[in-house]
Amino acid sequence: MKIFLYLLLGFALASVIAWGALLLWGALVLQLSPGDSYWDRTPYGADIFIACWLFLAIGAAILAARLGR
Repeated sequence: MKIFLYLLLGFALASVIAWGALLLWGALVLQLSPGDSYWDRTPYGADIFIACWLFLAIGAAILAARLGR
C-alpha cells in the first residue's frame, strides 16, 4: 500500500510541475492573452506536451515507488 501511495504522489507532483511550467511558459515567455490558445497556434504542441508530461510523470512515479520501499 505504501508503494502505491508513493506512486500516486510521484505522478501527482510531476503533473503539477509539468502543467505549472506550461502555464508559466505560456504567460511569461509567449505572453499569450487569456483568450488566446497555444494549442490553436501550434497543433503538434499538444501532442509533444502530453508525451513529455506522461514520460516525466511515469518516471517520477517509478522513482518515488523505488524510494518508498
